[in-house]
Amino acid sequence: MPIVVVEQEKTVAALAARLVKARTSKAAKERAAQAIREANPGLDLEHLRPGMVVVVPRLAETRDDIPDVVKEALENLFEQIGTELTELINAARNAQEADDSEREETKEVLDAEKVQAAAQNDTKLQYNLDSVRTTLESDGTTNHEITDSLINGTEQWFTDLDDLSTLWWDR
Repeated sequence: MPIVVVEQEKTVAALAARLVKARTSKAAKERAAQAIREANPGLDLEHLRPGMVVVVPRLAETRDDIPDVVKEALENLFEQIGTELTELINAARNAQEADDSEREETKEVLDAEKVQAAAQNDTKLQYNLDSVRTTLESDGTTNHEITDSLINGTEQWFTDLDDLSTLWWDR
């Protein structure tokens, strides 16, 4: 059922008149007004004020182009969430690429000819270089696992968001 915002209408009859198709009979307008009353039992529909929110049942008499303020707001919200999720995925991938690049640069320094020559003469240095290489490799693997997990979780959020929007639109 669409949810509309009262504009200048003062009564449910005036609201129904705005929401029904052109050239609708007086009896059909009254049926629409009655349906609106039944869908909004807690509202004083004979004393409407601009800005009031009213549920409008779908009837043969109601126009197809009635803007649903909740649907529009949710569409905007879902779009914004989708944009943010995409940005999160992109940021995770960019951070992973930067981390991989930094790790490669560090490996190049460790593998430099002068560093290797110094390690030939110092067993402690060789041990430390090997430890750093092992740590770099382990950190790289962990980084990829965490990033993959974040991306998979975010993609699941996309699926959940689609499911949520389907629940709303199909009501």
